[in-house]
Amino acid sequence: MSDLSNISVTPAEDGMISLLIDGQPLSEKYGMKFDPSIAEELKALSSGQSVKLFEQFVFSHSDLNFEHAYSYTLGIVKDGDHYKAAKHFVYKITASGQPPIEHVITKQGEPMSAEDVREFIQAHIAKSLSDYTDLNYAY
Repeated sequence: MSDLSNISVTPAEDGMISLLIDGQPLSEKYGMKFDPSIAEELKALSSGQSVKLFEQFVFSHSDLNFEHAYSYTLGIVKDGDHYKAAKHFVYKITASGQPPIEHVITKQGEPMSAEDVREFIQAHIAKSLSDYTDLNYAY
């Protein structure tokens, strides 16, 4: 793990591990410990890949052909020669019989704040109710 300069892995008494970035506990901050196999996944960081630690479901909807799901994720990404925790608002679309496609939603290339996410959700609900849903009929 020496190539992951500012990430520390600490074994816990229950056999799980805790993650720290720059000495700050990441796992406990979010009330989690990880299976020791996460250490293998962290090796992908050195090649520029990100590692998703966990995902929190926000909302989903379906239309005739697709399932649309939105979630908030916490992961670790490479930032120069160090690593940092990154929260993302993620859109996943799934067509029947196809693998899902994920896309990080940003606000002009920057991560969305909690207020940005709330506004996004409210706008999508309003649009769905006004443009796509006839509350008198179900089809």
